Amino acid sequence: MRALSLLHTFSLTALISAAAMTAQASTLTDIQQRGDLNCGVYPDDPGRSALDREGRWQGFYVEFCRGVAAAVLKNPNFVNFVEVGPTSRFTSLVDYSTDVVMYSSTWTLGRENAYQVSFPALYLFDGQGFVVRKSSNIETLADLNDKTVCVTGNTTTQQNLEDYISTQQLDTKVVYANGDRFFRGSVCDAYSADRMNLATNLANRVDNHGDYFILPDTLSREPIGPTVRNDDAQWQKIVRSVVHATILAEEKGITQANIDQIKQSSQNVEVQNLLGVSGDIGPQMGLDQDWAYRVIKGVGNYAEIYDRHFGPDTPIGQERGLNALWRDGGVLFAPPFK
Repeated sequence: MRALSLLHTFSLTALISAAAMTAQASTLTDIQQRGDLNCGVYPDDPGRSALDREGRWQGFYVEFCRGVAAAVLKNPNFVNFVEVGPTSRFTSLVDYSTDVVMYSSTWTLGRENAYQVSFPALYLFDGQGFVVRKSSNIETLADLNDKTVCVTGNTTTQQNLEDYISTQQLDTKVVYANGDRFFRGSVCDAYSADRMNLATNLANRVDNHGDYFILPDTLSREPIGPTVRNDDAQWQKIVRSVVHATILAEEKGITQANIDQIKQSSQNVEVQNLLGVSGDIGPQMGLDQDWAYRVIKGVGNYAEIYDRHFGPDTPIGQERGLNALWRDGGVLFAPPFK
């Protein structure tokens, strides 16, 4: 009986492995046969994801769409951008409208279970904050008592806010509305969103920045990353590795400008593995040796991406903070490329 049981176990394991291999190959194969990547993005403010005057998508999240396309299709421009919103960002994956969604989505275990999606990596560490008018005399979260707060519905931001109001027993009214309702009218005394969202709103939707104030309080931790379906381990690994390749490139001092020189001269094992000089990281994922080289050549390292869209020299003007490398006081690091 034990021998039969072991045989049954081995057979079941083999079946699961075979099924997993079939599923793993599906997304990558479909994309390569199709010739473009269906990447979900939200039509938002410049800096995060938006169309420029020439009708071209630009922004921090958009760059990671192009990075994935560079890795799997050998061209960062082979992207079909699919507009998604708060309610469709996860369902678009389940119904195969998108292959990956690059959005300011907070990774929660509940979302992974409820929507059958996976967050393979994190590309932004944020926290929930509040913006108020200076004339409101709101200086702390306690001052929100007897006030009205706008928040986008169907988000973790909404749930965090309502949980806080309940636990603190505040008499605060919640209105489901985005930042426009706050900035363009008097319906709310405050607007709550991720702090990067608030900074982006202030940079793009407000004429008199000095009239507003982002409270120093941070209500929650918001780990933000791309989302994919949870039935394809290979595809999850590819998307995760693209994000990590940009982070490792920054750590190793590899940029769009110097990558060719470093590829030829570096004796560092991780650099050689990253750029395909040695190792077999690419083939293990079903890609070629130059997958990461194309990512960095096409969109740059993490610092280049961040600084282009969020950094101090942009209208959004945000320092790296938690999004700095681990060696620079932040929390960003990639697993060893070995």
